[in-house]
Amino acid sequence: MTTLKFPLEYDQDGSLVTLEEGTDAFYAQLLSISALTEPGTLPFSPEFGVLDPSFRVVNRGLFMIQASRFVPEVEILEAEGELAEDTGTTSLRVKFRRV
Repeated sequence: MTTLKFPLEYDQDGSLVTLEEGTDAFYAQLLSISALTEPGTLPFSPEFGVLDPSFRVVNRGLFMIQASRFVPEVEILEAEGELAEDTGTTSLRVKFRRV
């Protein structure tokens, strides 16, 4: 099953870019969405997500637990968060492999 790429993008012929299920890009997007979603946001899955990391580093342990729970098709090899103190923005670099 294909899914829309987030954030939305258009290809050269004006179609929305999609990701094929099972690809690294698909799983990278799922992991990104789990890190960007605040728990309680999704009514049918209120535990999904990680607490808002604005102005602090993403909780690595919580992210790893959520990833293993909601995206069991991948194994997280490394997760490293960083906070840019001058802008208050956070980044999360994740290395994973499909299992």
